[in-house]
Amino acid sequence: MFALSILSINELKLFKKIIHEKFLICNKKIKFIIILRGMMNEMNGLFEKYEKYAGYYNLCEEGRNVLREAAEKICADENLCIEAVGIKNRLTDVSVDFDCETEFKNKSAQFGAFVFTLAIEDMEKFYKEKNIPHDILLATVSDLPIWIYHHRNWYNEWGFATYGWLINHVRGKIFRLGRLQFEMAKIGDWNMPPEELRLDLKEGDRLLGVHIPRDGKLYEAACLDSFDRAKEFFSRYFNYKFKAFSCFSWLFDPAFKDLLPPDSNIIKFQRLFVTFPRGGENYGGLFYIFENITKENIKDAPTDTYFRKKIVEHILSGGIMQGGGGYRMV
Repeated sequence: MFALSILSINELKLFKKIIHEKFLICNKKIKFIIILRGMMNEMNGLFEKYEKYAGYYNLCEEGRNVLREAAEKICADENLCIEAVGIKNRLTDVSVDFDCETEFKNKSAQFGAFVFTLAIEDMEKFYKEKNIPHDILLATVSDLPIWIYHHRNWYNEWGFATYGWLINHVRGKIFRLGRLQFEMAKIGDWNMPPEELRLDLKEGDRLLGVHIPRDGKLYEAACLDSFDRAKEFFSRYFNYKFKAFSCFSWLFDPAFKDLLPPDSNIIKFQRLFVTFPRGGENYGGLFYIFENITKENIKDAPTDTYFRKKIVEHILSGGIMQGGGGYRMV
């Protein structure tokens, strides 16, 4: 792992050539042989590793076949194997400032999915070290195929390459516990003075950030269950005490209180927090509601659900969208 994190492809090729031609003095030769052995150990059974961890996804047959075929081609190319393992090692190294845009520049979406899938091995090791149950690993990994499907919808190709959000999953920073995901944070990370909300919170106080996976209804009972699970989970596995849950989301748009009925899941979710608007106009929520609709082409948006219909009517009549946030005290 060490070698692949610091050596380029050309350097590795040069080392191999020199070793094969026996041009190195003894002590350097031993050092480079160890490096190359580490590289080969990483690459050994690479496709089998991919197969194992891709099995954690719940993809349709088409998606499985496309990504599997791409993985076979990558594993048949030594240069791509070296690149993939090197990127994977940097991806899972919490001491490395990993930038997806740079690391996956000019790489295919299938290559990106291949690397992230290999990273599940390191993620699994972390979970085992912490004695975190395997079902929580599987639940957290479930975010990867969600984004694979979204990439397919947006770009008509299977895979992904630049979703920096998912770095937190493979580095053991985010955990899915029931309906919701959580990460450790503190006041100051979230850019909102709690004193404005008259809450017993101050700068530096520990929080659990709340994230909402895009794969199901946001039932109130399920959310409450997730809060309870999170309190027990972070206390048991990280000895982490916190004072509140915090969430920043398009779901906290103040306009929804007028657009949706009181028994709406979104309104019920808002009521679980002390909420506040955040920033000015922000139409990022359209991405989650429609995926391929913006404010400029809102008239072309589908109105096949009550929620979508109300959003379209709201914007066409001059209404705005706005993000928001909320705190929920423990």
